[in-house]
Amino acid sequence: MQQNTNRGFQEGTGRQPDLIRREDLINSAPTEPEAFLLWGAQRQREEGKFELSHGRVTCDMIWTSRYHARVCGNILRELLRLLDPDRFDVSAADFAVRTPFGVRSPDVVVDHANPRRELSTSGPIFIAEVLSPSTAGKDFTEKLVEYTAIDSLQTYLICSQDEPRTWVWARQGDLSWPKLPQELAGRDGVIAVGGLDIELSMAAIFRGIPDAPTVE
Repeated sequence: MQQNTNRGFQEGTGRQPDLIRREDLINSAPTEPEAFLLWGAQRQREEGKFELSHGRVTCDMIWTSRYHARVCGNILRELLRLLDPDRFDVSAADFAVRTPFGVRSPDVVVDHANPRRELSTSGPIFIAEVLSPSTAGKDFTEKLVEYTAIDSLQTYLICSQDEPRTWVWARQGDLSWPKLPQELAGRDGVIAVGGLDIELSMAAIFRGIPDAPTVE
């Protein structure tokens, strides 16, 4: 008798074993931020990117598109070029941010340089997220609320991965946030990053990303 070698789905569940394992991990995850950070650091690279919000643990898949990775890389490259490494740390998605509501892992984060060995920062100055189909809704809603509740944050940037387009929330002079973001499209604009005294050019952020299709 031929053995059934298709292990893609567990019999009677219709769910893939790796998804079942991820659900089990989420259900067993601690929801106290410090314990969650230690727990997530041991599993993130193998299982995906875990985040904590309002006592609820979620997990995003670890794989992204080439365009997503390219935009993230472009932002990181520009920040590293423009910022003094003795004053600022520039980090990618494997470094967490503590929010008043839990723990997030932005695509890019800048905070003040700190000699201590830490798993997270509670004092980000700049946060950037690059849109993907699985996270776009969160980036504009719950993450916006959580990031802008951080006292130290000055700029929250969302970038498309498919065309040169960004949405920028910049803290205002009275320390409030605008109700609507500044939206930029094309390659000619620049983004003033409060708290860092630098400008990020749209051309640099979207190097290697195609222009938006022309509507005839």
